[in-house]
Amino acid sequence: MRHFLRHPLFVLVAAVYDVAAFTVPQPHRPYQPRFRLLSPSSTALRVKNKKNRSKPKVSSGRGGGFGGGNKPDTAPSTRPVSADKHALEQQWDSFASITDLEIVPPGNPDDDDYQHFIVTDTFVRVGSDNNDKPGTGWYRTGKACADGDTDIHSSLTLQKSLIFWTAVHMWPQLASKGKEAAKRLELGFSMPTLNMADETDSALDDEEAEEVQISHRVPVQGVSIKAVGFRPDFNPPGFTYKRRERAAMKKKKSAMEEIAEVS
Repeated sequence: MRHFLRHPLFVLVAAVYDVAAFTVPQPHRPYQPRFRLLSPSSTALRVKNKKNRSKPKVSSGRGGGFGGGNKPDTAPSTRPVSADKHALEQQWDSFASITDLEIVPPGNPDDDDYQHFIVTDTFVRVGSDNNDKPGTGWYRTGKACADGDTDIHSSLTLQKSLIFWTAVHMWPQLASKGKEAAKRLELGFSMPTLNMADETDSALDDEEAEEVQISHRVPVQGVSIKAVGFRPDFNPPGFTYKRRERAAMKKKKSAMEEIAEVS
């Protein structure tokens, strides 16, 4: 498994995308943070309530949900997130910072301290080509997020190469397709769930795959890298970075212990 880091496919993934990347038929491990299920209707309601708040807010020209917003006429270009171990550490930190390890924003959208964000489950597969070369099923990779001023599609676009890089390291089934298959990698997403991938999992079955939508690139001018994040469902071989997440979990545990002592 450790030799996958030097597999030629990983180098090609970075070159193809101009930067240095699944509900599963087997039982899933529960995600330890206090994640809650999110339905499409509740997502729309939260975004609507956020937009209808009477408190004035300066618009950034971007939407905060699964749909896009009006974009500024001119904005500085944004370089996509790199596809390497250092970038994975940074984006994992960003995910923990933006979401506080939740999949829906806690609190009331009308509260002054309410912080909106959006999370999506991510998947990767090797698609088939015009010559009928077989691909693979969808493999669950992790979760991506965007802060309240950023469209989730911008988050996926900026982090696409990193998610591919991560997925190929996580899943030998993707790497085994060879260098040519790197050009056929596809990124998918779905509503966030409590499901987490395990190293022993296989690809999604047909029924589960129906929930996955293919992600398409969108313009990302003016979108800050700090406004998006990504965490894999499990550590790729040779990667054990969880500094920010462990700190956040320790903080949550301490708060719960204080409440228990008072009661």
